Amino acid sequence: MFQSIRSRLVGTYFLLALLTVGLVETLFLVGVRQYYLANIREILEQQAKLAGSFYEQYVGQEQIERSASALLEGFAGITAARMQVITPEGTVLADSLGDLSPLFMPDDHWRRAVAGEVAAWQGKLEKEPVLVVSAPLKTNGAVVGVVRYMTSLEPLEEMIRGLLFRLLLAGTAIVLLAALAGLLLANTIARPVEVITRAAARIAGGDLNVRIPKRYNDEVGRLADTLNHMASELGRLDRLKNEFVSSISHELRTPLTSIKGWVVTLLQGPPSPGEWRQGLRIIDQETDRLTEMVEELLDFSRLQAGSITLRRKETELAGLLENVVSQMLPRARRLGLKLTLEPVAGLTVFADPDRLKQVLINLLDNSFKFTPAGGKVEVRTTAGKGQVTIAVADEGCGIPPDELPLVGTRFFQGRAAKSGSGIGLALCREIVQLHGGHLKIESSPGVGTTVYVSLPLAKPHITG
Repeated sequence: MFQSIRSRLVGTYFLLALLTVGLVETLFLVGVRQYYLANIREILEQQAKLAGSFYEQYVGQEQIERSASALLEGFAGITAARMQVITPEGTVLADSLGDLSPLFMPDDHWRRAVAGEVAAWQGKLEKEPVLVVSAPLKTNGAVVGVVRYMTSLEPLEEMIRGLLFRLLLAGTAIVLLAALAGLLLANTIARPVEVITRAAARIAGGDLNVRIPKRYNDEVGRLADTLNHMASELGRLDRLKNEFVSSISHELRTPLTSIKGWVVTLLQGPPSPGEWRQGLRIIDQETDRLTEMVEELLDFSRLQAGSITLRRKETELAGLLENVVSQMLPRARRLGLKLTLEPVAGLTVFADPDRLKQVLINLLDNSFKFTPAGGKVEVRTTAGKGQVTIAVADEGCGIPPDELPLVGTRFFQGRAAKSGSGIGLALCREIVQLHGGHLKIESSPGVGTTVYVSLPLAKPHITG
């Protein structure tokens, strides 16, 4: 029944208003009825006490049978209630309506009046609601009779019924207004949610250009902002992915074309020994290049899937850096670059040395690509606050400010002609984060770029 937000909100408002109005009106009616009943009872009790006091002071020396009519004449006209004078045995001596037939009264009510108390009783006589008050008539302290006042409560009940009808009309209007307010409020929530639902379905279907209009600056509005941002990011990633696929296809096709060309050349005729060596060397280089690209793709895919396992161990950082720099130094010399290392001895990290080496080689490879001949590439280390930071700085062309926030994200390729596949730095960032560290890039166009890799230091062993 209440399957939607709209129906639940309207139903909640309706039930809440119904319960509130019902409770308030019930308490109000009960209060009004009790108030009027208390007033009527007080008036009758005062009248009965006054008649009893008057009888005891001025009439009590006469027989009750002879004084009943006089008492009735003196007090019956003061109030609209029916008045009776009755003997202790229950005989009606006088009645303001002239009806001397006895009326049914509960025994307890009658005994209390005969015992000298002022007694009240509320009930029905001949199907009519009545209120009866009885008070003793005394002579020298002895009860010689009872004066009884009786009034119909039908006018009061009629007034209560009229009031109830008016309250029901007002309550119905209030409940309907509350339900209408609930419907209006529900629409302010449900309609944007329906718009968001349809937009999310379109986004899920691949329409990344859809945007959700924001009507209110509330939780629903912030949800719309989040989904719009998500769609923008998905669209950006989709564009980057398409550019990446196009670029990687080109990157793969280049070595394959070179390999295919040399294979055809070598097969067409008997090549000279020099051609054999040159062709095989190029095929070997291009095959290594293809293998490196495929391994990079596989590593990134495994990292994204969370299926890669680090083989961590305590690794002396200075030795690892010296090994990497020694490996990259011949290439730096061929490119006319100056590669320097400023290690700090005695620093140990708990890391996978092969993966860490992969990160450093990738960073140095990027620096080599963008640093012109005669430039310098530095590898520095600093330590403090439980972590070590490795900085790879170059004197390359730098990164434009608008591209800097995107460098290192998946599939991003810069405008520079030497930009790679778009997964190298992203792969480095993922590996560093798996080690509990972080990677930061600072760059100034025309000055150079510095990449910082921060890793937690290994905790020293405590022996005793």
